[in-house]
Amino acid sequence: MAVSKKDLTNLIHQLPDKDIPLVADFLKRLISNPQDAHIPYDDEELSENDLKAIEQAELEFKQGKTIRLKDIEHELRN
Repeated sequence: MAVSKKDLTNLIHQLPDKDIPLVADFLKRLISNPQDAHIPYDDEELSENDLKAIEQAELEFKQGKTIRLKDIEHELRN
């Protein structure tokens, strides 16, 4: 699925204000880590298992069953 910068901009405009710092941090990390540039884009179709895993992850996210990135980073440093 090809996403244009315009599509990405539209998605960003739909973000709740509380998620903007997380997305901004993610984008900054993508931009500042060009060492992954050699990895080819995965254009393989999603399997039924992939779709079920995504659905489950979205449900858990909506239920607040996630771990904040800051908490993970803190654990990795210690």
